[in-house]
Amino acid sequence: MKNLLTGRWLIRHVLVLIVFTILINLGLWQLRRLEQRRALNASILAGLNAPVVLLTGEEVDPDELHRQRVSVTGTFDNGAAIAIRNRPFQGQPGVHLVVPLKIKDSDRTVLVDRGWIPQENADPEKWSMYDLTGETTVNGVAYPGQPRPAGYWVPTDPTPGPGQTGLDTWFRVDIERIQEQVDYPLLPIFIEQSPEPGTTTNTPPLPEDNIDVRLDEGPHLGYAIQWFSFALVLVVTYTAFIWQELKRQH
Repeated sequence: MKNLLTGRWLIRHVLVLIVFTILINLGLWQLRRLEQRRALNASILAGLNAPVVLLTGEEVDPDELHRQRVSVTGTFDNGAAIAIRNRPFQGQPGVHLVVPLKIKDSDRTVLVDRGWIPQENADPEKWSMYDLTGETTVNGVAYPGQPRPAGYWVPTDPTPGPGQTGLDTWFRVDIERIQEQVDYPLLPIFIEQSPEPGTTTNTPPLPEDNIDVRLDEGPHLGYAIQWFSFALVLVVTYTAFIWQELKRQH
């Protein structure tokens, strides 16, 4: 027993304790992530289950409308359409077509993400095939604008060069910057258009209903069990090792 209390063994004990503590904390961290994900899911569900908000062009609070179902009637300004890059759909590369909708009986406009179009049609000259004319009603989910997050490696939408009136393609729906290239006021939200209930179509733009994916709890519980299992294996293995060492000394 005395041999197990020597300096060399004490170092081993401390190292095992450190590794055990790290594994347990990794498991607890994943459980905290799981609780955060569940709280987010609850927030999403609360917004989706709230009454549909009718947008009339009046000023709105983007935080209050975040993930709320909304409905708006107006006319698309097809000539001011933009595309959001790198938006695959069912494994196929493409972009999302975002078009300003001039709200009926208002001087305000709201950006509408109409959905996915294939990469081969990502050239602005081909977008006219997707033009929707006349008065239309859009139903979808509202989101605040997407300014560039902090981070050195985060891609940046460039500043228009000489002779350019604006950008055709963007990394994100940055409403403040998009406002700079349109001559009418934009609401501080954009709408992800939802598929019409009970309808199916293979004709782009294809709205994506990702609500089920967003409500998934992710792999956090599985990762937590994994880290706790590693900690248990470490304890059992090291205990067995100590037991064998004690038997050898006797």
